[in-house]
Amino acid sequence: MEAPGRWWYSAAITDMVLSMADRFHIGTCPNCRQGRLFLFRNLVSGDVYGHCEECEQGYNTPDDLEAKNGGFLTLLDQDDAEWATEEEVGRSVWANYKLWVADF
Repeated sequence: MEAPGRWWYSAAITDMVLSMADRFHIGTCPNCRQGRLFLFRNLVSGDVYGHCEECEQGYNTPDDLEAKNGGFLTLLDQDDAEWATEEEVGRSVWANYKLWVADF
């Protein structure tokens, strides 16, 4: 007999592994120059933004990447977010950026 909750755990791990190919980044963060900029979708506004895995800096537009003091600290944003899909990225201001599949 399986332990309670084991099926849910296995399904969650399987979903995570299967969906890793749908996680993208657009290169290195201009702020810390160490982290990758992953693309997330804000669940309230629907906007796709770049989110640095290291310094937690966020960028709403490509112009923010080059602007002095561009971007925002994502830790201060109260809205939830999830990984942006390739389709969502294609409809966003990030559509013309080269995407790399995020490998973990």
